[in-house]
This record gives sequence, C-alpha cells and structure tokens, in this order.
Amino acid sequence: MNYSLLLKNELIESAPHNACCKRAYTAGLLLDLREMRENCLVLVISSAAARHECARAYRELYRREALLNGSVMLFASEKLYKAYKEPPVFACPQCRQSFLKGVMIACGSATDPQKAYRLEFRLANPEKVPILADFFQEMGWEPKCRSIEGGAALYFKQNAVLEEIYSTVGANNALFTLINAKIARDIRNEENRATNCVTRNIEKAVAASRKCCVAIEKIKAASRFEGLLPELRETAELRLAHQDANLAELAQLHNPPITKSGLNHRLRRIMAFAEGLHEN
Repeated sequence: MNYSLLLKNELIESAPHNACCKRAYTAGLLLDLREMRENCLVLVISSAAARHECARAYRELYRREALLNGSVMLFASEKLYKAYKEPPVFACPQCRQSFLKGVMIACGSATDPQKAYRLEFRLANPEKVPILADFFQEMGWEPKCRSIEGGAALYFKQNAVLEEIYSTVGANNALFTLINAKIARDIRNEENRATNCVTRNIEKAVAASRKCCVAIEKIKAASRFEGLLPELRETAELRLAHQDANLAELAQLHNPPITKSGLNHRLRRIMAFAEGLHEN
C-alpha cells in the first residue's frame, strides 16, 4: 500500500463525531464538486477508499445515496446544492481540522517522504482553487499552484509545512514516517559530506606528495641530491619510498620519529631547494 493511501486511510479512521465538525468534514470531502445542472453535482475521485468515505459522509449528513459509476460520483440533493454554493462554515476550532481532513482524503496526494517532500491537492473545479488557497493561507501555509490536465493543483514541498499539516489533522503515523525519513536523509547527507571531505583531503595529500616527489627527482636529476642536509635527504628518500603515506605516517617513519610540523618544515625546504635549481 502506498504512502498516500496509508495517509488517507489513517484520516478516514479518525473521522469527526461532533455535528459541526461532521459538516465541515463533509464539506472538505465534497469540496471539488462540479455542477451538472440544478440540484445535480458530480465528483470524480480515483481512490476507492475516498469514494466510499464521501458516500458514507453524504449519506449520514443528507440522508441520500450517491450514485457511483467507476470513479464518478453523482449527487442529487437540493440541500447539498445550496451548501455547494456557499463557502465552508467553521463553527468551532476543530472544524478547520475536520475540513482539512476531508480535503486531504478526497483531493490530496502525498509523495513517499523517502523519495521527496510533497503534498498536493488536485481540483477540477476552478472556482474552488482560490477557496482552498485562502484556507491554507489562513492556516499559515502558502501553497504553490500549477496547472494540470483538467484543472489545477495546490502543493507544498517544505518539510516543515508538511509536518504542521500532518500534525494538524492528527495523521501521526504519516508524521512519524515523514520525520524518520528526514532524519535518515540528514544522516545520509552528513555521511556524504564527511566522505566528500575525506576524499578532497586525500586528493590534496596525493597531489602534494606527487609534487614533492617530482621536486626530489628533479634534484637527483641535477646531481644535487648530496647537496641536501642529511635530515633533508632522509625525508626525501622516505617520501619517494612511501608516496602513499600521509604526513603523520611519514613522520613516524623517520629515525627517530619527528613531528608533522617538523616534517612540513623539511618538505618546504626541499621544495625551495628544487625551485632554486630552476632559478639557477
């Protein structure tokens, strides 16, 4: 079962019980109704679970049965037709939560957070787009809008906003999945940054080692190697013999071992000696 369907099922299981919240919930479920003719409305929903919940809520509130034909639902009710013409009513603080639950069940589509952060609401009725957009803005969330075939979609891609929305509607399982996915992604990103940092450091060390070895070979080719101080010759020979060793390892190979700062000082003197050959 995909993440979006799990979210819808979780919301359906927590449908409201208060009378005013039931009306707001049903208004959310049926938000995307379109008018066929007077007192006759149509709603297209791809999710079977969402269709069944719309039919149940409609039956409970209006004492009528919706006509189902595949993904198409037909509603013939004068009361519903009048309600369809009016904006949703929020009689108590929980009504907004209930309305949002209904909208998410009927129009919402959530992407698995392991793949991407995205919650989208698809509407076929253009008159309902600004109503839902205004609702989101009143809740403190600024949706983006895009055109889709047969309508428009409002969507959110910010992880923090998705967390707030899931928390608002009480979708705790979806929320925990989202948070866990974010933690896992942060860990992967941190591991990648650490790996990239190590890789860059290795590349820099290899390049520095190669540059130093070239300088030493140059000194030897000029028959000036014996002109180096004994401690510099020791370092040069060790550098050539252990080109893959890092500075700490190379410092320990000396007899007696020297510090990294001491090794760096010797390598700089060797490089300067090689550069002096070029100038001469």
